[in-house]
Amino acid sequence: MPPKRGKPLRLYISASEGSIGCLLAQNNESEREQAVHYLSLTLNMAELNYSPIEKLCLALYFAATKLRHYMLPSVVQIISKIDLIKYMLTWPIIHGRIGKWTMALSEFTFQYVAQKSVKGQALADFLAHHPAQGQEGELEVEIGMAHMEKNYWTMYFDGFSTKARSGAGVVIESPQGQRWQFAFQLDFKFTNNQAEYEALIIGLEILKEMKATCVLVYGDSQLVINQLIGEYQCTSENLTLYYVTALNTADEFSRISFVYVPRAENHEANEMAQVAPGVNIPDSDHDRVIRVERRSKKRPLRGSDSKTSDE
Repeated sequence: MPPKRGKPLRLYISASEGSIGCLLAQNNESEREQAVHYLSLTLNMAELNYSPIEKLCLALYFAATKLRHYMLPSVVQIISKIDLIKYMLTWPIIHGRIGKWTMALSEFTFQYVAQKSVKGQALADFLAHHPAQGQEGELEVEIGMAHMEKNYWTMYFDGFSTKARSGAGVVIESPQGQRWQFAFQLDFKFTNNQAEYEALIIGLEILKEMKATCVLVYGDSQLVINQLIGEYQCTSENLTLYYVTALNTADEFSRISFVYVPRAENHEANEMAQVAPGVNIPDSDHDRVIRVERRSKKRPLRGSDSKTSDE
């Protein structure tokens, strides 16, 4: 049945070893639960390696991307044995794929409801164990291309250090798609890890000035990212101050996630970090804007014939 505005929706989700399923339902006028929409998806090779909790989170994200037009205007009650909403938002700093899903889902109004209805959950479990045949490829493409309204800021950071100078690069994108690139010279002697932290902290301070509240942060330093998400402990005395400063600054945002990306996916911030040390900036010109462009055509030599020759 089509859902009615103003009444909460119920979303049952389930995950098996190789597939996920979900059922969106709503009570009718007689307070009897009726199905609004149901979905199933066969997991691809990468998704098969997800943990059970990650598969459940994927089921929630999958349902939101496919049924966004139903779910966005209403309160959606998540019916599950596990409080996924609490799990995904327990710590304000969330990492990896779950962090990205959490950011994408922040536009919805979710409520956790302990599982009571056996019928609805049984159907979701059935869909998870019996995905639609012949549609796996189509669904896979659609979930990747599904439109989710971006309501968070994105930041890429990178630090670069040499014996002579160090640099910090930051790339920021607003929810509306505006982009800013920043390159900073660091006059003090930094190690590579210190430069990475310095770039991160500078970027977070810029985001605060821009009044950002929800932020997704990408960096190619496994050490820095894993220390911030709690996978690694910070035992280096040289990094302790940076680590504490970064965490304290991150706490000032309502929601923030840190995600590791390979260097190839962080090339813009890396370029900014490497450009900064090579530019000679006098002490009196710290605030000067320097424009860097590329010329792809060679100018002809003065006095030379502009005509080409077959010789």
